[in-house]
Amino acid sequence: MDAPRKDLPLARSIGAFFGHIVDAIVSDPSKAPERVEVRKETTEETRADGVTLRRTVIEEVVLPPGTEAPKAEPAADKPRN
Repeated sequence: MDAPRKDLPLARSIGAFFGHIVDAIVSDPSKAPERVEVRKETTEETRADGVTLRRTVIEEVVLPPGTEAPKAEPAADKPRN
């Protein structure tokens, strides 16, 4: 048998709703972590029936604020496992 569901009071739900809106307004999007693309690999295959299958793999590094981005290296220079 399932446990009884506890509903939040309406005032609590409305407060949470407006709290999320206020957080979005006062937050600073420039302080978000920086994302640096370090490698992008695309493979493509065309099947006999004319369907093209494409796969793209993007590797990113998420940097905390205040750190310097590393230099991206070409994928051809790295050995594949």
